This record gives sequence, C-alpha cells and structure tokens, in this order.
Amino acid sequence: MSPAAAPVAIVTDSTSDIPTEQATALGITVVPALVTLGGRTFPDGQGLARSEFYRGMTGRRELPTTAAPSPLAFETAYRSLLAGGAGSVVSIHVASQLSAIYSVARQAGASFAGKVLAIDSGQLSLGLGYQVVEAAEVAAAGADLRTVITVADGIRRRVRLVAMLNTLEFVRRSGRVSWLRAGASDILHVKLLANVEGGKVERLALVRTVQRALDQLVGLVPTWGPLRRLAVLHTAALPEAERLAQRLSDQTGLTPWVVEATTVIGAHIGPGALGISAMLL
Repeated sequence: MSPAAAPVAIVTDSTSDIPTEQATALGITVVPALVTLGGRTFPDGQGLARSEFYRGMTGRRELPTTAAPSPLAFETAYRSLLAGGAGSVVSIHVASQLSAIYSVARQAGASFAGKVLAIDSGQLSLGLGYQVVEAAEVAAAGADLRTVITVADGIRRRVRLVAMLNTLEFVRRSGRVSWLRAGASDILHVKLLANVEGGKVERLALVRTVQRALDQLVGLVPTWGPLRRLAVLHTAALPEAERLAQRLSDQTGLTPWVVEATTVIGAHIGPGALGISAMLL
C-alpha cells in the first residue's frame, strides 16, 4: 500500500530531523517550526541556509529565537490529509516540556471530531523521528489507528539520545534547561554531555575536551544493547560527525545516518554539537 492510500496519515514537526527523502518515501507530513534571525522569520529549513544561520549566530548579542507552527498550519495539514482519503491522523511531536508545538498540534486537532490524535513523544530530534518513522512504516502497510499508536508508544521506550554540547552559552541563554539558567559562568567553557529522556534534558557529565566527551559518548552505545537504528547528529560539524559515524560503524556494524540537526534545535545549542541517537531492537 502506498503512503497516500494508507488509512492513517502521519504528521510531525521539523524538530524530528527525519531526512527529507525518508519523510517523502513514507508519506510523512512535516510541519515546519519557525526560526527568527536578524529580524526575519523563516519556516524551519526554508529560505535560510544552515551555514548562513550559524554564521549569523556568531558574535550576535541577540540570539535567534524559535516558535511553534501556528494552529492554522496544523489545521491545514490535517484537513488536506483527511480530504485526501485518510480516515485518521496521528500527529507526533517534540516533548511538551521542551516546546509548545505539541500543545498547538493538540489544539488544532480538537476541531476534527476525534479524527486527529496528537502524541507527545517525550523526545526531540531523532528520538522523536524514530517514533514517527516506525509509525509511518506500519501505517503505510495498512495498520489501523490502534496499531499505529501502539507502535509509536513502544518505540518511545526503545530510543536513546545523547549529545555533546560544544558550548553552553546558547543553551544557558535560551533558558530551556533550568539548571543552566543562572550561576553557570564557571562551567561555560567545558563540554556538556547530556541525554534526553521523558522530555527532560539531563546532565551526564562535564568534560574539558571534545575527544574525552566523544569517547564517553561512544562508550555508552554498547551498554544500550542490540540496535536497530543508529544516527549521528551535528550542528555545523560535518567532518567531526562523519568521523564519529565511522567509529560507531566499526563498533556496531551498522551504517549510521549522519544528520545535521534542524536550525530550531541549533538555535538553542549552538554550533559544534554532536549527538548519537539510537533505537534498540
């Protein structure tokens, strides 16, 4: 069954970091969040090159800002999918503790008489994206609504997302991580190792060098058990991401995706970040 003919349509937001070719092949509708830089607002991934975005972050007193898509953007997507033959829509989004996107999607879906279900992934980036991809695969195979929801819920417990932030300045100024909002001047020059779980960003360690930070991240991967999917995420750090991907490939036998994280995420963590996202078997 083609994705277009599936009884359940899948929607997500651009923080899911699903590669465009994957989203297109699986019929996933991606609603872009918004990023504002230098007084101009862009839909995430449209009209603003990522290289230009990161250059624009450097040396600016005023950081880029981000915003959820409008309710109208979600309503338009839902209406189009239902008019196109879908019997229902499952809309899976970034953790509600980290963004208003889930709340906006749920609000927009409320007017469709129970045909739209919004799900809080408790994750971000490919921690969210894997849930969306797996849900879309079973939906494309003709699964009913209950099965699609069950699959997404099951994947949520099987995803792992860890990252190294090259600088803490941007995440501190964004205010999204409570323990970095104040009194952090003494740790701004170290590398933060963090994981995302249950919608929360949790500190794993503070490390002085990039190499030590990456060694610790790579060392975590075998502790997760057998893996089905694996990816390396980065913000304006492609050469480093490719080297990390090769290390992980040698270690696991998998070929990781290498994905540059969306600018909406980059606005809060800055350039030079590297992460590992996995889905367990």
